[in-house]
Amino acid sequence: MTKRFAMSVFAALLSASALSAADNILVASSSSHTIEEFSPTGAWMKTFATTGGYAPVSIAQSPLTGEFFVTVQIPSGDSNRILRYHADGTFDANWDTFIVTCENCGGGDTESMLFNSEGDLYVATHYGGAAGYAVNIYKYLAADLQQANPQQWPAVIATGMIRGDQMAFRSASEICIAGFIDEDVKCFNIYSGVQTADYYAEIHASKVSPIIEPGGLAFDSAGRMYLTSVFGGQVARELAPGGPIVQLAQVASAPVELDGNLVMMGNSLYTTTYSTSPATPGTPDSLVAISMTTGAVTPLISGSAAPHLGSAHLWGAYNILFVASQPLVRPVQ
Repeated sequence: MTKRFAMSVFAALLSASALSAADNILVASSSSHTIEEFSPTGAWMKTFATTGGYAPVSIAQSPLTGEFFVTVQIPSGDSNRILRYHADGTFDANWDTFIVTCENCGGGDTESMLFNSEGDLYVATHYGGAAGYAVNIYKYLAADLQQANPQQWPAVIATGMIRGDQMAFRSASEICIAGFIDEDVKCFNIYSGVQTADYYAEIHASKVSPIIEPGGLAFDSAGRMYLTSVFGGQVARELAPGGPIVQLAQVASAPVELDGNLVMMGNSLYTTTYSTSPATPGTPDSLVAISMTTGAVTPLISGSAAPHLGSAHLWGAYNILFVASQPLVRPVQ
């Protein structure tokens, strides 16, 4: 942003704001080029932010500053551009942005983002495969994110994957990434970049049908993995670390896909549905909650009868983010 914030001021002023006290829900609505805000019960509250000519995909919030970061895709053509917003959803001018640059990764198109507790941002490129390109994971240090054009940490995690979908931490030292084209999840040491796990064999040994094409990814405190399958519409889980992987719920079927992320809160998993049919006022997308114990699917933002009318605001729903329900006070600049 044009006025960068002092990290020490942020830490002092936001320490009482409890950024981790997640209540309200932000959803990236790509077709309407907005980020919509909903209450914990799914009631629409407001358009939290607009994205101009950019179609939003992934949303991440700094645990230190409260700033929001948004990856984008077509139709803007700037799919390696990250939008940056103040904690209240405002921006300085013309959408504060910076560009992700990369080598040997097909141009730097991005999708998934993930903050660690220190405020460092991990960004994965979206596509590999063509001309020998592969998906890379880049790191931006918290201090560097205060710059108008932050520079990436020199060390790069080269995943060797064709598609980069959701990332998740498996442990404090491991970052994992799903790829639906690869039908795989791989994990890497965040310091050395060395691969620590490959779930391909476990995924293909699963009896979930059709074969799991992982898009959303989460791990519980016991290290068990949870996945969405993009085209099959299932949510799957490991019964124990190392498998087997079984189906937890059937959430969607064609022409509806599970293109968003998977978020674990309490005893529930949350994800969005994405209709591949042309978006109309009568075909909004939705957000559902899945019980981690029973697999029961509950429409949270469903667009059906009151009070679940919120998805009339969602077309092309991608990633979701839980945020503090009380507005954050912007620090002195």
